[in-house]
Amino acid sequence: MVQIRPFVGLRYDSTKIPDTTEVVAPPYDVIAPQYQSELYEKSLYNVVRLILGKKLPTEDAGQVYQRAKETLEQWMQEGVLKPESQPVMYAYTQTWESVERRGFIALLQLADYDSGQVLPHEYTLGGPKADRLALMKATGTVLSPIFGLYHDSSKTVERFLFQDEPSVPVVDIVDQDGVRHQFWPVSDPAIIQSISEVLAKQSVLIADGHHRYETALAYQDWRRNQEHQESAEHGSLPWDYTMMFLTNMADSGLRIYPTHRVFNRFPAGWDAEKLLNALEASFEPAADDSQALFWVQTGKSSKTGYQLKVGVDLTQIPEPLRHLDVAILDQLVFQAILKQSANDLKQEGFLQFIRDEAEIHEVLQHAETLVFWVHAPSVNEVQTICESGYRMPQKSTYFYPKLLSGLVMYHYACQLPFSKDPVALSTSMT
Repeated sequence: MVQIRPFVGLRYDSTKIPDTTEVVAPPYDVIAPQYQSELYEKSLYNVVRLILGKKLPTEDAGQVYQRAKETLEQWMQEGVLKPESQPVMYAYTQTWESVERRGFIALLQLADYDSGQVLPHEYTLGGPKADRLALMKATGTVLSPIFGLYHDSSKTVERFLFQDEPSVPVVDIVDQDGVRHQFWPVSDPAIIQSISEVLAKQSVLIADGHHRYETALAYQDWRRNQEHQESAEHGSLPWDYTMMFLTNMADSGLRIYPTHRVFNRFPAGWDAEKLLNALEASFEPAADDSQALFWVQTGKSSKTGYQLKVGVDLTQIPEPLRHLDVAILDQLVFQAILKQSANDLKQEGFLQFIRDEAEIHEVLQHAETLVFWVHAPSVNEVQTICESGYRMPQKSTYFYPKLLSGLVMYHYACQLPFSKDPVALSTSMT
């Protein structure tokens, strides 16, 4: 049973920051160093200074986290960041190329994956989680929403949030990629209660933000231990929750794009031609593109579709993943041929995961580049795999557009005193 609730969001005060485009940013893990500098230059109050602060050559990581804490406190003291007057949820739409994705931001009660309430679709790495945990400990804040999916074919939540006369957005901006973001608080206790009842019947699938979700679980354990609250009822404390954007799998605007596998250098003894020849053990050219499992292109050759040869053994791949091109590549190419996992190949600088086709065509100018072009999985495929208890290979999905950081934050101290019944609290404050 999934538990969601409204919260006292911490937001930029529009009287102090009239242009929200100056202070928002994409998720920290898609910000390249050059763009980080550009965001720094945009505003002294850009959220990048909290989510991905610059590290000076003489500093250690701990000083970066401490500066984020001090910066957050300073912005709150200046009134640049201001808490809501009552617990709310937030409606959030993103529009691009005549497509609109709709959803809402609320708190989600944390639950271990074993509970079946929250389902991951990929594995995580230790380094990013340690980084995010140190930042959470320093700031006491969930700075960016995790991206979650639920399934409701009746689209009940959409009727409550979007079918009546819409509220005037408190944020209505277009980002550098041409995506329009509209965002507004929802305070009506009846609507909040109705949305909560819909989600209570669901499980939630993490689309984006696995590292941050697992970091929130780790922070919950750490904070309960620090406060000697180990025996407190689950759900009774602010750190029993994280902030999540939730959208319906049935939403017509939900889009998944592929992340392609790119080699521009190879392990010792290998090159593009040798790897291309080694594919013949398990694969053959596809009769046409509709039969292609994946496509291969090098800096010297054109794109060619490949399919599995008849009789190839797939028993080492879990049955729900045997139709998935990235899972087959992981097992029959990276593991069986190169004798390394995709993660190890990435860590050693051989393998890149690239989403942007223009960027791939640029690296293909180098003769020794080899690209595995893959399909985007469908929403149903992702759901089926997750519900079967398995996870997809790293970087199997790319949900676009990304959620903006800086629209709202979940600052634990703003929730105190913490009520077990936020809907009742919201009613009493109206």
